[in-house]
Amino acid sequence: MKQIDGNNNHGAAEVPGLSAANGKRVYFVRHGMTEWNKLMRYQGSTDIPLSDRGRDQARRAGLRLRSLSGRASKIICSPLARARETAEIIAKELGVTQIEAWDELREVGFGSWEGLTVPQIIKKDGEDFFNKWRNDQLSYAPEDGEPCRSYFLRAEAAADKLLTKSEDCDIVVGHGAFFRVLLIPLLSQPKSSIFWRARLDNCSISAVDIDNKGRASVAFLNDALHIDADISEIGDIPLQ
Repeated sequence: MKQIDGNNNHGAAEVPGLSAANGKRVYFVRHGMTEWNKLMRYQGSTDIPLSDRGRDQARRAGLRLRSLSGRASKIICSPLARARETAEIIAKELGVTQIEAWDELREVGFGSWEGLTVPQIIKKDGEDFFNKWRNDQLSYAPEDGEPCRSYFLRAEAAADKLLTKSEDCDIVVGHGAFFRVLLIPLLSQPKSSIFWRARLDNCSISAVDIDNKGRASVAFLNDALHIDADISEIGDIPLQ
């Protein structure tokens, strides 16, 4: 058996399979519910505001994130109203005064499908085309929808900004489909059809750790324990 010298010149020791310590964590919060969410309509780039339920969800997410007060100096968000208002409600709960909108974070555009439910889309364009798109967004797009090359370029730009930021804690508020796309460049994975490969509920919290070498790993996804908890007990639910 070969003996390995622990006093090597390769820097701090790392836990096998995990990122090195002394990095940072980025928290991702999907926006609160809208009336179109409730009606199961595709939203995409259509600028739909939060519903009353969505505002309550945003407050609950803010209460859940209160342990980050003092660590997060600002909240980053999509420029669309549902994300911006979610960010404002969370910021109020955390005592954060700065909100920074990144155009790269806006939701994927679904073109002629926006405002429609799945049955309406199938009636319009056929079940075969819808299923092809659902399984392969790299090859298919709705009429007038945003091409994959466009939203992947936005995701790459956003990922680069997050990976190189110096803050040790970021909170990012945005959208379900785009967050799934964003994971690909963050984790240095090849492009793939990922829209429906992970569940991200309204105002769920997910997190990615970025180590001191700029490598990212998923810490957790779709934590929504705060959504249905007694509001007086949300502060006692720890973040993972």
